[in-house]
Amino acid sequence: MSIPIPSDTSVSDSFGEILSSVLPLFLILIYLLPVYNTVFLIVKEKESRTKESCRMMGMTDLPYWMSWFAFYTIQNTLISFIAWGVLCINVIKYGNKGYIFLYFWLFGQAVFGQIVLL
Repeated sequence: MSIPIPSDTSVSDSFGEILSSVLPLFLILIYLLPVYNTVFLIVKEKESRTKESCRMMGMTDLPYWMSWFAFYTIQNTLISFIAWGVLCINVIKYGNKGYIFLYFWLFGQAVFGQIVLL
């Protein structure tokens, strides 16, 4: 069993290495504002007892949480589209742009699941 010897044709992509460590930080910073805003609004609604008032009028929990889901999904789609656009213009040239947008959008939707869990 021989150890492969590095050849002169190997390419080192220092930009890819830097991007792989910085991109998660940027994703957290991108979604920090909508998470804060949504959690603040849900807590404010709990304090004003709007949900209980709607329950007294006959609304169930499903429309209540679906409205929050729709509100966050619209925010998430806009933020994902902007982040995707910036990356596609300046950074990503050879990757599949549809997968990148899907990655951002699904990450944002997973964050909404964490909001509901909290």
